Amino acid sequence: MTGIHVAFLETNRTGSGYEVMRVAKERGWQVTLVTKDFDFYLQPGQQQIPMDGFDEVVNCDTDDPQAVAAVLSQRADRPDALLSASEFHMLATARTGRLLGLRGQDPDAVLACRDKSLGRRLCASAGVPIPRFVLAATPEEAAAADVGFPCVVKPLDDSGSYGVRLCANPQEVADHAKALLQWVVNEVGQPKLPGVLVEEYMHGREISVEVIVADSQVRVIAMTDKVLLAPPIFYEIGHTVPASLDPEVERACREAAVQALDALGYDFGAAHVELMLTPDGPRLVEVNCRLAGDQITRLVKLATGYDMHAALLDIYLGTDPGAPRQPNHGAAIVFVPSPGGRILGIDGVDAARSMPNVVDVATFVEPGAVLPEEAAGYDRLGYVVAVAEDGPAAASAAQDAVGAIQVDVETVPASDLR
Repeated sequence: MTGIHVAFLETNRTGSGYEVMRVAKERGWQVTLVTKDFDFYLQPGQQQIPMDGFDEVVNCDTDDPQAVAAVLSQRADRPDALLSASEFHMLATARTGRLLGLRGQDPDAVLACRDKSLGRRLCASAGVPIPRFVLAATPEEAAAADVGFPCVVKPLDDSGSYGVRLCANPQEVADHAKALLQWVVNEVGQPKLPGVLVEEYMHGREISVEVIVADSQVRVIAMTDKVLLAPPIFYEIGHTVPASLDPEVERACREAAVQALDALGYDFGAAHVELMLTPDGPRLVEVNCRLAGDQITRLVKLATGYDMHAALLDIYLGTDPGAPRQPNHGAAIVFVPSPGGRILGIDGVDAARSMPNVVDVATFVEPGAVLPEEAAGYDRLGYVVAVAEDGPAAASAAQDAVGAIQVDVETVPASDLR
């Protein structure tokens, strides 16, 4: 296909959205980024947006589907597809696509993913295995939730594990719920849904199922093992493709993911379905209505050869995204965490690059940058990617390389932290 124009309504900052833009450019298509604040993509402590990944930036209120539709519909080069990889803009993208008459996601299904309480209710009604949960409007309601201790308290509609915390008793629940309820806008300035979820703490190992859905056909592309920081916060610091699963467990995970998508009415788009492998089988953590971030899609391509970025473009343009492929390698990413404070220096990057099986090492910050201690999915200094004969070998190689990187920092007043 030639003469194609693809517009992106914002994107994420952890790789996958940038990669979709790159694929579109490699195909010779016109790429437009619609954003309300381009400087958002230039902040330190994150993967930087590739300036050659798009042809044009259009400034617009990306939270207003009517405004975006008006801007794009008036162009002589009206887009052939509108998509996003930004968690915060999936709903606006779906609604704008409907206004423009473009192929895209069902806004109701996207809302069921973004509003975690709505998604929980729909999944519970459909018999999807989920944790016990309570929607609470006040700290007192949260503290009274009967889900057992410890329990997980989380916001209804954020991303990157922001605000997700393990609480040991009613007072901790009330305190954290109060803090969340006072947090009324997210990092991109959008109003947050009122309320918090209090959930049963699921013991087990977390994985994710990477999915492409088109014309109601679910294609399970890959499964990903995750490494999280120890509670009380839940923050992913590494991923491996493929997940090391017994065939029966893998089959149960596929079935749970498909069941959850069906319950939400999710019949189009990419999905990143997070599951906890508990002693009673896989249980749903949440369904994300987008490609996985954290370069998981890159790991999928390294491990299997399947390009989920290309597949996403294909389905938005009505073409076949192709069949999943079996992994022939293992691929892993491990992030360099932020220790918090002013960065004085980062050493050992060249040593990390020279280590066996390492295919990429990157850092996001320069000396002088002031960053918070890691608390969620954007507070990082860089990453290592490794490829090996299988997932565990790749993960071990990436972890060893991260261990070679040394970060020198100095403490700064809390008021100076970003």
